[in-house]
Amino acid sequence: MQNLILYALCIGFIISLTAGFTNNLSYSQVSSSGSSSSDTSSTQTFTSNTSEQSNSSSIQRSSLNLSATNLKQPQILKINASHARLQGEISVNGKVVQRLNDNTTELNLSPYLSVGQQKVEISARYSPSTAAVSVEVQGSGNNISQQTSGTGTVNYTLDLSVQ
Repeated sequence: MQNLILYALCIGFIISLTAGFTNNLSYSQVSSSGSSSSDTSSTQTFTSNTSEQSNSSSIQRSSLNLSATNLKQPQILKINASHARLQGEISVNGKVVQRLNDNTTELNLSPYLSVGQQKVEISARYSPSTAAVSVEVQGSGNNISQQTSGTGTVNYTLDLSVQ
């Protein structure tokens, strides 16, 4: 009888570990910025892998500084969930500017931005949850890219400072 209880506890522990690993969140972020007045450019790469047992979803966050003159050029937000169905919304400063109902979306952020602090938020669900979803912002020598998978949700915030 004790062997049976020990066996059941081991099986429960293995199932808990497996559930924890399948409910993981991983992302990588690559940020690069270049300036037209300088020949230097910097590239930073951040990689983080986390595993959470709870159902709470974490928020991926990036920051970007832009010159107001850069708003004359397109600042493109791209979302790609090539093997998933994506449903949600993109909002700028709390106002929904586009609904997500497809596996890919491209949006020019420039018309929605002005001088000051701006916040772009993406809130979406995707299925299957094992798929990968990438979020990319391109324009004016800036490139931010993040990827998430394994949770079924995308919660991304881009903090912009336009000067």
